[in-house]
Amino acid sequence: MSAPSTSKRSVAQALDFLAEQRRRPDRRSQEVVACGELILLGGHLNALGQDELWSLLEQIAIAALDVGNWEVAELCVSRLNTRFPESSRVASLQGMLLEARGEASKALDFYQSQLAKDPTDVTMAKRRIAAMKAIDPNMDPRGGVPNAILALRAFLDHYYADAEGWQELAGLYANVALYPQAIFALEELQLLQPQNIFVVLQLAETQYTAQELEKAYTSFLRVVDMCDRVDPGTRNTGPWLRSLWGLKATTSKLLQRGEGASVIRSGTKEDQAAFSLSKVKEVDALITDLILNRAYISSSKDGLAGPRLTREAARALLAAAS
Repeated sequence: MSAPSTSKRSVAQALDFLAEQRRRPDRRSQEVVACGELILLGGHLNALGQDELWSLLEQIAIAALDVGNWEVAELCVSRLNTRFPESSRVASLQGMLLEARGEASKALDFYQSQLAKDPTDVTMAKRRIAAMKAIDPNMDPRGGVPNAILALRAFLDHYYADAEGWQELAGLYANVALYPQAIFALEELQLLQPQNIFVVLQLAETQYTAQELEKAYTSFLRVVDMCDRVDPGTRNTGPWLRSLWGLKATTSKLLQRGEGASVIRSGTKEDQAAFSLSKVKEVDALITDLILNRAYISSSKDGLAGPRLTREAARALLAAAS
């Protein structure tokens, strides 16, 4: 559902749009705030049922934080806090308002005071880590990425199955060029989400950055294999193309490393697997052809030949790599 234009929007249309957005993954914060202002400033909140009222105020508050509309955010958070003074969700909004204003140290103090009341509050623990990450350690020694990493590691010791936590930890490690640690975090995440293509792709790209080329080669091939089950008509986007280019970059470096040899051996003691130079050359030739001549073909006269040729080329690539 598209949001009605500001000049023609009615309260009923705004409410319908906001209700639908609460069921959708995309945020569309500007439009949500515009609809929210129409309802708030027009004094239409009293006409809403209790369940819808509080959900709507939370939705508008988060959108207002996204776009930096502090006045609307404060109004919504204040109403929610009056109604739910002991709510952890409302308290997290209060802290997020401080974060959005750039008052990360105050937000950290707030989160720590909330955790003192309830150390098991997962939401507050995560917001505390986010605030630490945002703080300049030169201004407040409690902040900075290293401190955020320590706090997140302690959090994951208690909540190992938190996939978002492992992904955030991998990102923090990568931000400070600790790629082996980032790879470890992504491997833990992969155990939790083994069928998530984006996790395997992020692992492959991080392995490539860390110059673990043999592992990156295997991981990129796994992404290609996982994408082979995706609808071929929509395969020329997202992880599919990223894995092709990543695999091409990896095979090129492997071939440079293996010049004058018959096999390409891992440079690490942990992984002693050897790659046939001829096999890597074959994969490199196939991936080059796939990128140049097949990957960007989405249709043809019969509407199917393009995707079919791409699928056949991908399967030939996987067969050569096996």
